[in-house]
Amino acid sequence: MLVEFGFLFSKVLAPILLLVALGALLQKRHPVEMQTLSNLQLYLFIPAFLFVHIADSKLTMGQIAGIAGTILLIQALLALPLYGLLRWRKVPRETLAVVLLASVIFNAGNFGIPVALRAFGKPGGEIQALVIMTANLSLWVLGYGLSAAITGGGWKQGVVEILKLPILYIMVAGLTVRATGWHLPEPVDYALHLVSDGLVPLALVTLGIQLATQWRMPRWRLILPVAFFKLLALPAIAALVVWKLGLWPWPGAQLIVASAGPTAVNSIFLAIEQKGDVELAAECVFWNTLLAAITVTVILAIVIRLGGVPPGS
Repeated sequence: MLVEFGFLFSKVLAPILLLVALGALLQKRHPVEMQTLSNLQLYLFIPAFLFVHIADSKLTMGQIAGIAGTILLIQALLALPLYGLLRWRKVPRETLAVVLLASVIFNAGNFGIPVALRAFGKPGGEIQALVIMTANLSLWVLGYGLSAAITGGGWKQGVVEILKLPILYIMVAGLTVRATGWHLPEPVDYALHLVSDGLVPLALVTLGIQLATQWRMPRWRLILPVAFFKLLALPAIAALVVWKLGLWPWPGAQLIVASAGPTAVNSIFLAIEQKGDVELAAECVFWNTLLAAITVTVILAIVIRLGGVPPGS
């Protein structure tokens, strides 16, 4: 098991952590403004990535709906009791929103994509594209509205903020193109693919920049519960749901591994946008990313040992 752990860590996690480290080094030598990176991802790279992967998907609409519904179910099974617990403990609103999103939302892009591709190859990437679609829907639509409402704007303001986001319209456009079979002009299609391909390195380098910027002594009283919910409880719930719905070994294995990633760096951007507890969001990303280097490798090793691999592997 120890040899298998070392092999998976060097194959899957080490290249990801290397890019994160390069981002941190860049920030130390040549500081970069985080709001600019946030806007780049939110309004350009993430929309392009979503459009390309939705429009190019080879899965049926039934498969897409089934996997998306499974992901939402996994998140809801943790989010609802956790929200009730946080309200019962009278956690401040700006902190409540960050803890909830940092614990529940899949890290689908900057961490999940390279892990899926390195661990399972092209089949993993195909499933991860749906995870990305659903996770971004959860974070930038449901999460954005929830955060806007919790941090003081109310539900009406939350809906208004949702309607301002380009991601919602991009997803609809991608599904429309996919359903009609219409092809974009070649220069436009090529440009979108170029931007889409740049999301993963940009997101990982951005993660390193954010970690270098926001490092501070952690508030373990808040960080450890978030780490438990995100790195252990959410994958356990995912495994139970996958087993109950008959999705094991595939695509269940990829869904479990996808759920095990650390807090998404996009939660920081959302906290910035909604004036939430940005420092807590950054701490969750930083420490969960370090811990995930161990927990994700262990979960991946267990999943593979139990036969969780794509058909024909």
